[in-house]
Amino acid sequence: MKIIRLFFKVLLLPFMLILSIIIAVSTFIIERCAGILSLLSSIIFIASLVGYSQYLFGWPFGVKGSMYSLQTSVFGTVFAFLLSPYGLPLFGLWLVSKINDFNRVIKSI
Repeated sequence: MKIIRLFFKVLLLPFMLILSIIIAVSTFIIERCAGILSLLSSIIFIASLVGYSQYLFGWPFGVKGSMYSLQTSVFGTVFAFLLSPYGLPLFGLWLVSKINDFNRVIKSI
């Protein structure tokens, strides 16, 4: 039984190493990009607020009630949420954690 387990450990060693490297690099990239995406999300959300104010009050361009500005503002708000730390970066970290769980299962063999 121990020989079979040792055989599988040796056989899966390159796969475990590759997964460990992928997890480390992915976590590093996601954490660094989350700050940049957060800044971009803030800018897009502020632009969406300007679009809402144009739709409701006609400020700053003087055209009140334009459906285009409402659609653009809603799209901008959704896009800002996706770029925020609760959107795509959190999904990326969740995905990396699932890969890490799979790697731990392989290591426990």
